[in-house]
Amino acid sequence: MTDEPRPQDGEPDVVPLADLRTPEPHWFNVPNLLTFLRALLVPVILWLLAVDGEGDTARWWAFAVFVFAAATDSIDGWVARRWNGVTRWGQLADPIADKLLIIGSLASLAVVGDLPWWAVNVIIAREVAVTLLRVRLVRRLDLVMPASNWGKAKTVSQVVAVAAFLAPGVPTGVAELVLDVAIVLTIWSGIEYAFRAGRLVRTRREGDPT
Repeated sequence: MTDEPRPQDGEPDVVPLADLRTPEPHWFNVPNLLTFLRALLVPVILWLLAVDGEGDTARWWAFAVFVFAAATDSIDGWVARRWNGVTRWGQLADPIADKLLIIGSLASLAVVGDLPWWAVNVIIAREVAVTLLRVRLVRRLDLVMPASNWGKAKTVSQVVAVAAFLAPGVPTGVAELVLDVAIVLTIWSGIEYAFRAGRLVRTRREGDPT
């Protein structure tokens, strides 16, 4: 699960937007339905946390739903590549669904008092800032910057943090430590992305005297 297009081995750090504008199948296909399902499962997680009473049954269900939703990110990508179902709609919707799943799950945990709202706000601020920066790169340079290793590590740490808070039996101290790591990676990956974008803009300006 990543929040930017994924480069393959040997691909450049940036992808011309024109390279993504290729003939594609209809947007209504299995991979895109899985992407849509990932976003729809967020309210289910919130409802399971809200109804959690004595025992851990609802909590385990919330954990299972989240793990399944996170897994669909890899499943829809595999299905899209194997069945030639890659679409521009999917390329746009996939990272949005990922963000909705992570932020929605964290917000759901904050609503029931399991983690602080400041952590949710930090992650939201980073995602909004990086998204705006990506839009600016597309508009000014017609380029899409793929996810870096730091971005991928950030996403994995956020998934692990949510899973740790959802899973019954995980010590609070362990879950909080994982969340702290996710917050640090979230902030650092945003800074790293900004530096990469800045270098790219400067390189383009130096190469174009106009």
